[in-house]
Amino acid sequence: MFYGRMQQQHERLLAQYGQGSVELGRVETVPGDDEFDPPTTTTVYETVNGVVQGVSPEFADGSAILVSDLQMQIGKPASSAPVPGDLVRLDGSAVHSIMAVEPIPAAGDPVGYDLRVRRG
Repeated sequence: MFYGRMQQQHERLLAQYGQGSVELGRVETVPGDDEFDPPTTTTVYETVNGVVQGVSPEFADGSAILVSDLQMQIGKPASSAPVPGDLVRLDGSAVHSIMAVEPIPAAGDPVGYDLRVRRG
């Protein structure tokens, strides 16, 4: 019950203060009809509420975290939780790769996720 209310509040605030369009993408591979047909790979995007900002320079170490990385907070996706390697598309064009995922809160049922993403 408590987490349900927290998730509703989190989604409401992200929808109210969110910036632009944030889409979470997953690459899905469908095997061919028979062993001689190659598999088909597609990226499926899901729109989520989110807030995007740059990484603070004091956290950038030049290898694991770059100054050009972005940090974002998103609501809980309807599908599965994001994982490193998934994609994020911002405003329908710029595609970023998820480098790190932290659930919010760290323990219990997540109401959202903190992501660090890198362009490319």
